[in-house]
Amino acid sequence: MSWLDDLRERLAKEKALTPERVVEIIAAEYGGERLYIPRRTRPEILPCDTPATIQARHGVSRSTAYSWVRIWRR
Repeated sequence: MSWLDDLRERLAKEKALTPERVVEIIAAEYGGERLYIPRRTRPEILPCDTPATIQARHGVSRSTAYSWVRIWRR
């Protein structure tokens, strides 16, 4: 079980969850843990997509669109 699953169970036991209470629980019981939250989720790249369609759909730069096509089209 990961610490995130443990946190989920711990928060489920609380009767009244306020943002302040959640922060208190995390600080008291899970201090020092690291959590990576990516800025974007994996883009949906279809076999027929081109960098131009990716750029328009996701609002990314041209170079990012080319990278996504190269990385995700497999």
